[in-house]
Amino acid sequence: MKRSKLLFAAVGLSACVLYSSCIGSFGLFNKFAEINVNLTKSKFVNGILGIIFIPVYGVCLTADWIVLNTIEFWTGKPLLASVGETRHMVGSNGHSYVIVTEKDGYRIQDETSGEETLMVFNEEEQTWNLAQEGGMLKLMRLNGDNTVTVFTPDGEELTVTCDDEGLQKVREVYGEAVPFMVAR
Repeated sequence: MKRSKLLFAAVGLSACVLYSSCIGSFGLFNKFAEINVNLTKSKFVNGILGIIFIPVYGVCLTADWIVLNTIEFWTGKPLLASVGETRHMVGSNGHSYVIVTEKDGYRIQDETSGEETLMVFNEEEQTWNLAQEGGMLKLMRLNGDNTVTVFTPDGEELTVTCDDEGLQKVREVYGEAVPFMVAR
């Protein structure tokens, strides 16, 4: 009896340590819910299908909670990327933008002018690049120490901190129209 209580306490303590603050994004559960909501054009039919799919929701929630969110917590990256996710934003210039998440970056379309921009992240070099006809133009490199190296139009490198002061230094180089940064 005493040994089973000790084992139960050890398992409980281990679970507390392993799963503390491990909320995660519940990507699998949310993807399945999105699929269920968009199965048909009828909310009534989707609701009935949602009731039928209750066991699947349970499996998705359990898989997220025990496995996927834990991996996301420890690696800092979700396993189920939001590739294809579309967001609409209005820029400081008044233009309306559609931003589509790609596998390795973002496709940004200016709905006002019709221009399209492709931003690509190079995982190996930790750089953000702008796709152009002649290849890729390096814009910035993430240094991993809360600094970013910005490649200026005249070919120089400017290392700044990831805060308002660093953004101000970049704006001094580019002017107010920083081509690859959006104010939040």
